[in-house]
Amino acid sequence: MRRWRTRVSAVFMLAWALACLMAGPAWAEEATNIDVPETENPYIQAVATLYGQSKYEEAFSKLEKAQDWKSNGPQEQLWLKLMQGVLQVELAPEAALQTFKEALAMDEQAQLPVKKGSRRLRKLFEQARNTAGLPADLALEEEPDEADAPVVTGPPERRMGLSLSVRGEVDVPGLGVTRSISSVVGLGYTKERMGGLVGVLVQPTPGLRAEWQYHPINLGWVRPYAGVGATAFFLEENAEGTNTVFGGVSGRGVLGVDVQWNSRMFVFADVAYERFFTGGERYRSEAVLFSIGVGLFPQHPNPVGAGTNLPR
Repeated sequence: MRRWRTRVSAVFMLAWALACLMAGPAWAEEATNIDVPETENPYIQAVATLYGQSKYEEAFSKLEKAQDWKSNGPQEQLWLKLMQGVLQVELAPEAALQTFKEALAMDEQAQLPVKKGSRRLRKLFEQARNTAGLPADLALEEEPDEADAPVVTGPPERRMGLSLSVRGEVDVPGLGVTRSISSVVGLGYTKERMGGLVGVLVQPTPGLRAEWQYHPINLGWVRPYAGVGATAFFLEENAEGTNTVFGGVSGRGVLGVDVQWNSRMFVFADVAYERFFTGGERYRSEAVLFSIGVGLFPQHPNPVGAGTNLPR
């Protein structure tokens, strides 16, 4: 029983570590939505990164420190003034219009540094341009803000390519006898409807698995799949109590479904039927395995090289 609990804990720890690996690159992804000037001011990148993480109050605190930086040039001063307005849209909308006017007084050609700003943000900026006598997109003033507009959500774009995964799988017929549970760390690759997986079973008798998968349809968030493969086990204990290098070998058929949360992470569950070709007395000739796991795509869709270390 203690060994079973240890294996369950190991599976959850691996899943948590995998989720944490996704967090850092995701911050860099958000920062790429902001144009940042070349600067030696370390607080400017911090402002952009914190804004990308929706930590507006922290970003505003860094912005105040960035504005006090002694060597700020005209481009940096303009960027900071514009970002002040951008943050005020989230924290103090009544002050944002005046801040944008001050930024436009510094440079009439100034543009918002945020590439994918909200309608409310763009609307306030265009209003500032209009009141300053500059060409403005007046149609935005006729559009409702996000709070008044219907929220439209949809599935993220389906990712392809390399992925990392960790899963826990249970031998269903064996629950009442051994409560056997294993963790599997896998490396997968998907292209359109075809995919493959190579996995390592982390357990006292380690195993290696290869699996081919076919994804017949894509239902947005959800994508079912079917697969066939084989599993081989190593370092097994034989009837004499000694370990053998090569153990049981099984063929398997799989039916499952994966759900993509966002552009980086997905979860999946499947059920597999396995039949052992070799394995001696240690394995039953047949097994049914239920699996659930989490995976991520290690590479960002648009890789960036900027770090996310923030100055204090």
